[in-house]
Amino acid sequence: MDVTESIMTSFTTNVGGCGTLAGFSGALRIWSRAWGETLRNRLNWKASAIWAACAVVLLVLTASQWAYSSDVVLIRSTGEPSSEQHELELATQFYGLTLKVITANGDIDDHLLRPIQQSETVAVAIEANALDAVNQAKVLRALHRPGGSVPVLILGLTAETDHTRLAAWSSEAAGSIAHLGSTRNLQYVVGKVEGITGQLTGLELPFPGSDTFYFVQSADNHAHEILSVRNGNQVVPVFVEEEVKQQKVFLLCKKNPLHRQLENSDTEAAFAEIAAVMIFTKYCAGDKAWHALQHYANLTIDDPWLREPYGHLAYKNLLEEMDRHNFHTTIAFVPWNYDRSEGPVVALFRDHPGRFSVCIHGDNHDHREFDDFGSKPLSLQIAAIKQSLARMHEFQVLTGISYDNVFVFPHNIGSKSILEQLKKYNFIATVNSVNVPMDRTRPTSLLFALRPATLYFGDFPSISRVPATMTNAAAFIGINEFLGNPLFFYGHQDLFTRGIDAFDGVADQVNQRQPDTRWRGLGDIVKGLYVVRLRDDSNFDVLAFSSNIVLNNISGRNAVFHIQKQESASPPIASASVDNQPVPFELEDGYLSLSVAVPAGEARSVVIRYKDDLDLASISISKSSFRVSLLRKASDFRDITLSKSFVGRAIIEYYYKDQSSPLIVLVGAFVLIVAGTFGTWRIIVIVKRKIFVVPTSDIASTHQTTNATRDTAEVERPQFTQ
Repeated sequence: MDVTESIMTSFTTNVGGCGTLAGFSGALRIWSRAWGETLRNRLNWKASAIWAACAVVLLVLTASQWAYSSDVVLIRSTGEPSSEQHELELATQFYGLTLKVITANGDIDDHLLRPIQQSETVAVAIEANALDAVNQAKVLRALHRPGGSVPVLILGLTAETDHTRLAAWSSEAAGSIAHLGSTRNLQYVVGKVEGITGQLTGLELPFPGSDTFYFVQSADNHAHEILSVRNGNQVVPVFVEEEVKQQKVFLLCKKNPLHRQLENSDTEAAFAEIAAVMIFTKYCAGDKAWHALQHYANLTIDDPWLREPYGHLAYKNLLEEMDRHNFHTTIAFVPWNYDRSEGPVVALFRDHPGRFSVCIHGDNHDHREFDDFGSKPLSLQIAAIKQSLARMHEFQVLTGISYDNVFVFPHNIGSKSILEQLKKYNFIATVNSVNVPMDRTRPTSLLFALRPATLYFGDFPSISRVPATMTNAAAFIGINEFLGNPLFFYGHQDLFTRGIDAFDGVADQVNQRQPDTRWRGLGDIVKGLYVVRLRDDSNFDVLAFSSNIVLNNISGRNAVFHIQKQESASPPIASASVDNQPVPFELEDGYLSLSVAVPAGEARSVVIRYKDDLDLASISISKSSFRVSLLRKASDFRDITLSKSFVGRAIIEYYYKDQSSPLIVLVGAFVLIVAGTFGTWRIIVIVKRKIFVVPTSDIASTHQTTNATRDTAEVERPQFTQ
């Protein structure tokens, strides 16, 4: 018997990669000092007064492994790692679990079952071609726990899988296995299984392959169908769950993946590649997996200033829609407009902060404001960032409306260097249609696409968003809600061309699929941009993706939150605070670490600030550039006037499609308007000529007829007498 055991620890630098929120291996570390742990252990958990005092005390810990991750055990056969193993590696990385791999080519000895018996083990997976090496009775005993049994997944099942072995695990419920091949585009169909499918229930997703094996089930089958594959009118199960002798068993057929090249933030396609193992891992790990505490969503409208209406955007009417359909709108505000706001709209924003918010959209919003350094040097781009902050400060003074330190780039996301400058000047995130800087290449890891946010570029949160008019919104919403991702939608004033209710349908889909979704401004969502996992000591590990987070303790008990954030300390850190009280922290191996005690039902604000040279009083906020003024007026004309006509909307569409200069658009619109005006004048002249140029014979005839009629009228007119 030749049995080898390999233990492979799959930690990542975020939720599946702290650095990218997508998956790049690296040991996560947390720091522990003996006095800190002693203090925590001696706290009187029932004394709320002591807890209130300790809540701002950081328990900074000395170096050790972040040793509270749970385990998934994979039993595999010899040979090269299978595609199923690779998928399981990705799933465990994403959820912050340790994958332990046992490789066997004979009966597994008792000591090799010890990883399965460990209390940290939350799931066991067995490759179909390793079933011969598994003593089922021993494994089932090892899976047993006082509160129930650890779930097991048998994956990679094919028509060649030993039917007797499979039947022993499934009680014949799986039936036989057949092959499905098709030239059509196959689709995943998600079933409804309580506690497992969640927000995915009822969705159809693109199947990542052209062929798969499936279960041919009997009529009396009682297995729960988690995933099926649709081939035209044929729907066949490929991933099922059943309970055999009080043991939860999951069965997954083998597929031949296409390994497609994913574009931009194609979360749906990335998830479909590993959907089954993601569903299984999340179910088994529960709170011991990385998970978000809240579900968030936002709609952002770029460009408008506070006037009523702004093109097709009528703020008062939009408020009524938001109240009826429960959503929130952030205005990505161009700082150049800081002194142009109308009083009634300002009052609307001040009175309804739960529905309206403001973030920063560039500075002047000229054509290449944050483009490559050849178009605009870095020094001028930094000056624009500073001026945007000075102008927004003045906007807040003038209007009384606070703004979120979240930056939306005009047109396209800027360079990695400018993201680093945003971090330096204490912005908390940037949100754009792509989350990869213009001068960087998108990471190839599939996990990168599973999160909208990444810290991969300068340790600064870069977040992707999707058009409010996107197709197949149901799949996007369901998958991201299942993964715990915030939903970021965006548009411009022309979103409402066909009516102010244009976004209602999307908002309704979000609220129906996840009823407790919190619609918030971008700033509030970024402050909730962290995930937690339950530790064996009943406290929590926290993976933070922002320098400004609000920790909510919704566990129902007092707890310590052990926080880590990827941090290079460039720029240098000025301070860390909890509820505005300075606290110590540790920096090591590219991570900032600290711990915060939070009483049950309460929240703590954790803020990291960076050293900068910002002096708002010394920054000019004047509008001295004639070129910029002309550009802004052109943009106003485009959005407020031009958008109201069919021809105007065609010009705007060309502008967004080809990223033309606003001046070119303005000149084009002016030419069309002049041409249209001239054409209208010519038509009027021609019509008038036709009216007044009448043949002489017609005039004479008309004159005679008129006289005859008048004579007749005089004869027939009645004579009144006194």
